[in-house]
Amino acid sequence: MKVILGSPANGVPRPWHHYDVDGIMINAYELYMRNLHRKYSTAHEIVQADANYSIWIDSGGYQFLRHNMMPNIDKICQVYSTFEDAEYYLNLDYPPSPTDTNEEAERKMYMSFKNFIYLRSKLGDKVIPVLHYHHNEDLVFKFLKMYIDYSCNIIAVGALVPYVLIVRGARGNTREKAMRFLLKLKELSRDYDFKIHVLGLGSPVVVPILELVGVDSTDSSTWRVKAAYGKVVLPGGGEIHVTNRKINFGKRKATERDIEELKRFLLITGFPLIHRFESIYTSFEYRALVNAYVIMRSRERPRSRTFEKIYNMISKIIKENTY
Repeated sequence: MKVILGSPANGVPRPWHHYDVDGIMINAYELYMRNLHRKYSTAHEIVQADANYSIWIDSGGYQFLRHNMMPNIDKICQVYSTFEDAEYYLNLDYPPSPTDTNEEAERKMYMSFKNFIYLRSKLGDKVIPVLHYHHNEDLVFKFLKMYIDYSCNIIAVGALVPYVLIVRGARGNTREKAMRFLLKLKELSRDYDFKIHVLGLGSPVVVPILELVGVDSTDSSTWRVKAAYGKVVLPGGGEIHVTNRKINFGKRKATERDIEELKRFLLITGFPLIHRFESIYTSFEYRALVNAYVIMRSRERPRSRTFEKIYNMISKIIKENTY
């Protein structure tokens, strides 16, 4: 399973300069606001990556809304059409919240579907539809059928983060239900020949479960954020502080055992910058490179009891074929 690394367009460090990555994701909000679509003709040139690397462009809809700007689909289409070397363009979507009524969730899903139709008509099958998860799964499968009718070769699944990682405002045993949904989706993907990309769940604690389900890819942009806060991520999930700065949240400081475990993982898997390991305490860039590597390479069983339970449940379901 691939883990696509979300990155600022001109951000540093660039992991792909040091080791192979599964793909790079940048977003149209940054490209548009910084006029990068007028300054560059290829996405590979912006991120300084070899042509063989797959580049995905996200709509940046979340960033537009966060800055109180209504995303304009024509502007996003303009950005997308500039970078023909990108492998995929993600649809401009409107994710429903777990607290949305069925009517509100359906309205947002339909708005996303209309955007997909428009972008697909302009840019072809590089446009990836975003199918939103919601606790009303009948509604989700209704829109899945609509996307399947367009013979999509890949479908992204969005709006899962509140059900899997946050679960605030969600109903019932949301993690189990969400993973069961993905199992059903995987079965349908075999019948209708499409790949599954899960948006925003490229965490070492979740990736082993997604791989078990049979998801084709996911993405993560937290490798830089964690590093900026003085954190490194561990194989199998979890994060630890390795700097001496004041800690305001996530207060777990690294133990000697944590550091040895991380170093051993990097050694065994061939991390090319292991000779600089002491930089983990002082260098944001080095921590970011470690985090990106762990996020892509780790397939350890989840260390969290909650997610280990889900991992075991999925294993049993697959064995018994009781989706």
